[in-house]
Amino acid sequence: MVRLSDLIGFLQELMGDAGEKDPYLANGLQFPGQEQIQKLATGVSASIALFEKAVAAGAQALLVHHSINRPQGILLDNFFLNRVRFLMENNLSLIGYHYLLDHHPQVGHAAQIIQKLGGEITTPYYDGWGWYGELANPRSREQVFAECEQLFGVKGVQYPLGPEEIKKMVVITGKGAPYTNEMQVLIDHEVDVFITGEVHEWVREAFHEAKINFLAAGHYNTECFGIWALGDVIREKFDVEVEFLDLPNEV
Repeated sequence: MVRLSDLIGFLQELMGDAGEKDPYLANGLQFPGQEQIQKLATGVSASIALFEKAVAAGAQALLVHHSINRPQGILLDNFFLNRVRFLMENNLSLIGYHYLLDHHPQVGHAAQIIQKLGGEITTPYYDGWGWYGELANPRSREQVFAECEQLFGVKGVQYPLGPEEIKKMVVITGKGAPYTNEMQVLIDHEVDVFITGEVHEWVREAFHEAKINFLAAGHYNTECFGIWALGDVIREKFDVEVEFLDLPNEV
């Protein structure tokens, strides 16, 4: 068992402060429920369905990547209130880490993916929302794409449009595909492959012209990794049960 205040104190020290980088989603405790936590549920995105799974699993708190968005303006709409009402009625705490879980150099999504592909992070990408990484031993494009398919569980969108040997990469999970005015930065950094979650319509031709390989494996699929890693850290630190609640999304 762990006290909610002790868990939040530990997470604040571990994850740091998002500052003004992420004004829309929570990076910390969004809704406080009961103080004593015997079981912590984790998941990717807040929703009534995920809340119901957490309560059914016997959890007193839920930690997610995408928390609850505030309504636009001062008026509290029913969509927002229904989610908050469920948390209140079930005394379920909601903790969210958005930017900080994208950015974190150890438990972050991008850092975890680069590590699992056998690479090391080098410098932050796009104001810290992702990372540049390098493979110690360059590998063929086909091998890296195959490893990604195994890692993410899907083939995803693969554009083999760049070098046949991969050393330098960018990983920015979720909705991370670049706009065309960002392509020159990738060219200047001699990136061999860009790995993300979602793909835009214009991406194929932009990467064709830039001669860079591209892979999109799904927003959900790429943003489980930080949640898993953070859950492992909490499990090792505290005497508390941690369970990942899978609510798959093909996007």
